[in-house]
Amino acid sequence: MATAAPPVPEPDDMDCSVCHEQYVQPKLLPCGHLLCHHCLLSWLKSQDQALCPLCRCAIVDPEKRGQKSWQDVADGFPTDLAMADLVGAHRLLKQSHSCICEEAAATCLCLTCGDLFCESCRKIHLKQKMARNHTVEDLTSLTADKVAGSQHAACAVHADKTTELFCPTHGESICHLCATSRHRSCPEVKDIEEKVKDARAVLAELAVTLTEGEARLDKAIQQLDARLAETEKQTKKAVAEIEAVCARLEKSVQDCRHRLNELAHSACSDVKEAVTETKTCLLQRRGKLTSHKHVVQRVQEAKNRDTVSTMTPVMQTRVGSLDCSVILPPGAKVVSKVTVVIDAEAVTRIEKELSGD
Repeated sequence: MATAAPPVPEPDDMDCSVCHEQYVQPKLLPCGHLLCHHCLLSWLKSQDQALCPLCRCAIVDPEKRGQKSWQDVADGFPTDLAMADLVGAHRLLKQSHSCICEEAAATCLCLTCGDLFCESCRKIHLKQKMARNHTVEDLTSLTADKVAGSQHAACAVHADKTTELFCPTHGESICHLCATSRHRSCPEVKDIEEKVKDARAVLAELAVTLTEGEARLDKAIQQLDARLAETEKQTKKAVAEIEAVCARLEKSVQDCRHRLNELAHSACSDVKEAVTETKTCLLQRRGKLTSHKHVVQRVQEAKNRDTVSTMTPVMQTRVGSLDCSVILPPGAKVVSKVTVVIDAEAVTRIEKELSGD
């Protein structure tokens, strides 16, 4: 099943809901929303019951926390590297930069090597034999996602090298120099493009799982809305019948009318309460699926290979832990009929008594 590409986040979408600034080390919460690492830590420390400030879902299960410090809890949440890449690229585009010659303001960026140039240096750069095939674009025409996608991660050991390989044994991206030294004895070293290809296939499956889960929850929520509407319709019908009887009996049967109204509303209150509670639960679960879908799609669109490689197993684990099932309780599937029993003979008798016949 094909899924539509998610829109590139607007600048406001890159803002933390606690500090209202762009994310710094965005941490992925269980509900799928993001908070800066330092904001998450301060939020956990300041709340009696730590709930997501956006959807009010629990951030930490007290039973699972155990003796962990809040620092360890905050550190334990995965970092949304795809969002971090976008935020970093957006910051780069907003800032003023000098050319590498340090004599003029930069007007363009080489997406291949990451250097900033003025117009003069740009021409010189592209004339160099090793840079003839480099892609250099004006800063004014670049977007955050394009910049993020062009950035190649530096090797953690050899900062002047980019990661081109992946070691399954250690689960880390490495450069060719690492492959011939630190990882020489590892049984397998794969081209990182192969790892990214496998990761994108997994992400596509995760996106389908989340989309289908959303559809099932949407259908269930619609069913609950229909149950509520039918219950309300039956309630109104019952009240109308009661009002008709009360109109015939007029003021002398006010107490009877109030009693029957209360009976009608009481008959449906349990059903409405059960359905509403179930709907609220499903809406909350759907929110989690949607949030994680956005994260998966964001990682799908990420051009940074390390980001895709690192985030994929994280999202596999997270999506696998989500509940995509829809099992409605019996009370939510079948609407109890709201019935008001009216004794016609008793009404006639009362009418006769009231009329004095």
